[in-house]
Amino acid sequence: MLPRLSTYLGHVKPKDTYWYLSAAPELLALAGERLERHLDTGEAA
Repeated sequence: MLPRLSTYLGHVKPKDTYWYLSAAPELLALAGERLERHLDTGEAA
């Protein structure tokens, strides 16, 4: 699935996408919350 994620994110090389799979769960949760807030309200994250 990494090549698909790379394509979706616009990365040329899957190695540039790998950190998304290895990032700390706490940081990913925070990023997800900010994205949801932005999408729901249009606020800047």
